[in-house]
Amino acid sequence: MTEEVAAGGKEFAVAMLWAAMLYILCGLIMEVCRQVLPGYYFIGAIISVLIFCVFGFFVLTRYASRFTYTLSGGRLRINRMVGKRNKEIEFACGDIINMYYGYRPASFVKRPYNMRKSLFSKSKLLYIEYRNKDGKTEGVVIQPSDKLRKKIERERTGKND
Repeated sequence: MTEEVAAGGKEFAVAMLWAAMLYILCGLIMEVCRQVLPGYYFIGAIISVLIFCVFGFFVLTRYASRFTYTLSGGRLRINRMVGKRNKEIEFACGDIINMYYGYRPASFVKRPYNMRKSLFSKSKLLYIEYRNKDGKTEGVVIQPSDKLRKKIERERTGKND
């Protein structure tokens, strides 16, 4: 089973709303720096550029990405495509330690792979802990459909119909 997830109009509207709010915030920061540090007003501009660089990173890695989730032969392949660049993770469903749907537990790995389109909503996210080839515990956060999530769970438990 293959499923492709990409951002749509809702995500575009959210990104534009955030950009407008950041634009206003950066203008305020620049004005405060101009008044507080008259000789060093360019510091506000540097801070503004850094804020928009971080914002651009999140928009590029989430909203401008296309995610493909493929489940076949008991293996889950997760692919994030930004332009022509790919980031791919593949592991056996038997290597999955835990799966959490809709919430992130406190015991979840600290730096998981984020292979999802949403930035803030955690309601439809699937948190997967698995063992990699070296035996280390890793994590990945994906945003699959209910049908794919149930198939992953069936493959993990070995209850294939």
